[in-house]
Amino acid sequence: MQEKTGLFIVFEGLDGSGKSTQAEILYEKLIQLGKPVVKLREPTEGKWGKKIRECAREAGSLSPGEELELFIKDRKEDIRKNIKPALLNNKIVILDRYFYSTLAYQGARGIPLEEIRKKHESFLIKPDVVFIIDVPVSLGLKRIKDRAVIYRLFEEEDYLKKVRKIFLSLPDPECQIIDGRRAIPDIAREIWQYLEGNFPEQIRV
Repeated sequence: MQEKTGLFIVFEGLDGSGKSTQAEILYEKLIQLGKPVVKLREPTEGKWGKKIRECAREAGSLSPGEELELFIKDRKEDIRKNIKPALLNNKIVILDRYFYSTLAYQGARGIPLEEIRKKHESFLIKPDVVFIIDVPVSLGLKRIKDRAVIYRLFEEEDYLKKVRKIFLSLPDPECQIIDGRRAIPDIAREIWQYLEGNFPEQIRV
């Protein structure tokens, strides 16, 4: 599936990487410029997204395969209800987590990446760009240690190291690795400069 006319931007990375902060900064900037933009996140607030969050609080509640199937159901619904209609209306879609998180997180749980890709072939809309905000696992964990809810897997350093390794090794040409250790404005500036250089018609006034 690849019918789209808008601009599709995805932010990825470990929790604590700053990806959600950068997604919000970009969203606010585009709003100020008067651009038609929507910001979404996965897991969604829909039926399947809520189920994912409930199960993530309890270790061992889902097998890797069951977890993958829930993410796929949630993503299919998100694409059908939110992402595809917005793109067809020529909007800029900013998405916090997508298919690449599934590759990294479920891949780190032992599911072959090619299997995950195959299960997405029939419905996935490919983004124009994916900003992977990269930080060392120790820094990500330090940043999120005071959050009210930390899901079970986010506390497992060895697991997260596998997740990060997959993020950094993704061969997809749309993926851009961004150093998330720097100051927030510096990261935002690099992202904006990339968008200006590659998608000037969509983002300039």
